[in-house]
Amino acid sequence: MSKVVALANQKGGVGKTTSTINLAYALAQKGKRALAVDCDPQGSLTIYFGFSPDELEDAERTLYFSLVGDKPMESLVLGENPALVPASISLANAEPELLVRIMSSSQKVLREKMKAIRDQYDYILLDCPPSLGLLTINALVAADLVIVPVKTDNLSFHGVARLFQTIEQIQGDLNPTLRVAGILPTQYNPRNLHDNEILTGVRQALAGQSVQIFDPVNRSTVFDKATSLGLPTIAISPGSASVLSYHQVADSLINLS
Repeated sequence: MSKVVALANQKGGVGKTTSTINLAYALAQKGKRALAVDCDPQGSLTIYFGFSPDELEDAERTLYFSLVGDKPMESLVLGENPALVPASISLANAEPELLVRIMSSSQKVLREKMKAIRDQYDYILLDCPPSLGLLTINALVAADLVIVPVKTDNLSFHGVARLFQTIEQIQGDLNPTLRVAGILPTQYNPRNLHDNEILTGVRQALAGQSVQIFDPVNRSTVFDKATSLGLPTIAISPGSASVLSYHQVADSLINLS
């Protein structure tokens, strides 16, 4: 059975999508079967994989049509390894449509839909939207592990406590086995005093919670270049320090029992 890993933070711009695609490629390069699921209506992960959300929506080949329709998740998978379940703007309509279901099941739809494909992959990565709405709740209920990307600035770290509260609530009822795999600092500039102060503050704040803090992903222009080319950074700059950080996270996931 695969490990399902949600990359979640209600703050936007912290590197969730970048981390998802590069981690998926890192796992694939290590011989693991990886699937990335775009749970964000913006469809950034889908674009990053080189697909058009609008065209896929017209063809009814996005996550929305599985969550609120009868499309099997397997029929939406694109690519090989890593593979992708894409998203489009129609996914924004999924939350109100899911809410009309029986309330006790609206948070569990993604988990139920994924059951048929879990055995086909070693790792399934869920790229969550920048909110704590029903789509993110579905991802956390479906996940075994959570990675929290946090940009090394005050605003990005400010909402982590609220996310942890949500995770604790889900652990208490909907998904008791959910674990936090770690905090992943992103867009880190080691020469910037503010970045170092924030990173130190993160470590101090979480010192008593037994939460792993991964080595930070350094800020680099290779990420912008990769985005403009529609490729993962790991493909265009495999030896960069930033890419090596994702390999370290992948190794940590593999080593988790």
